Amino acid sequence: MTYRSEELPRVGLDIVVLGVGGGGSNTVTNLYRRKVPARLIAVDTDVNTLSVTKAHALIQIGETVCRGRGTGGDIAKGRKAAEEDIDKVLEAVKRPDLLIAVCGLGGGTGSGALPYIVSELKKSLPDLVVGVIGDIPFKFEGLERIKNAQVGLKELLPVADFIVVNMNDMLLDKYGSLPVREAFRAVDLLVANAIESLLRCFDPKGSIKHVDFSDFVSAVKGSGLCMMGFGRHRMIRRALENAIENRLLDADPSSAKGALLLVQAPVGTSLKEAMDALRALSEKYYVERILWGLRTDPELRESSVLLIASGVRSKTIEDWIGEVELLQR
Repeated sequence: MTYRSEELPRVGLDIVVLGVGGGGSNTVTNLYRRKVPARLIAVDTDVNTLSVTKAHALIQIGETVCRGRGTGGDIAKGRKAAEEDIDKVLEAVKRPDLLIAVCGLGGGTGSGALPYIVSELKKSLPDLVVGVIGDIPFKFEGLERIKNAQVGLKELLPVADFIVVNMNDMLLDKYGSLPVREAFRAVDLLVANAIESLLRCFDPKGSIKHVDFSDFVSAVKGSGLCMMGFGRHRMIRRALENAIENRLLDADPSSAKGALLLVQAPVGTSLKEAMDALRALSEKYYVERILWGLRTDPELRESSVLLIASGVRSKTIEDWIGEVELLQR
């Protein structure tokens, strides 16, 4: 069919960010305040947490099992809570093109409820692309939380398309001298900045080079373990180096099977400078498959870079749960 340019219909994307448990609900609240272009849904057993969460939909699960309270770190109780109210979750999620689930792995809801929710979503929507961003607890938080995180990660790997893991122990190394509130706020900002950059990269409006959603799907489907970093600097290459430095997973970008690179830069950025980050990924880190997008903004005074490296290897994760590729099968 032939259209005039002003008549050409746009194909919209329906993207859902699903915050599960207290940590996920906190991220959803941050994104709600930033007015990101996505449907924001919070799921929790704890009514008190939901009461202070900002989202487009708030879903209490496991009223019978948890009676409006948390799971007490019991992943079996978290799963039962999800089983009790999975229909409410599926109804709220509907049929999106992309779902990003955010949680703290280690608690009963994140490690218990989320794997079941993702599994049921994939059963009803087999073409749905699902990504998970999960935080791994500090070692000194106790063996129970570590074991919960191991179980949750093992169960998520076969059902999610990609999983970004952030290790709180690396947070301690990087931000340990900061006040507690500021240190955790730094991680909240990392996750919020990353999700916002990812959601906006698909819109061609204002983009020098936008990321085609179909290319994104091809790049992340079944990509497994990912590392994520977000960095800022006046120079784009330095912003990339800061993004790699800010990662919270002990993975080398050189181990990546592919990379998603999203750059936001001031107007007037040269082509050479825009290519510097791509050149570094291909020549320094030998990443063979790079998907990238570039947006310029007249209000920016420095560049920002989001890097998601897919299919990476992490010694810590492999020591924990074994070879990731075997778990994906």
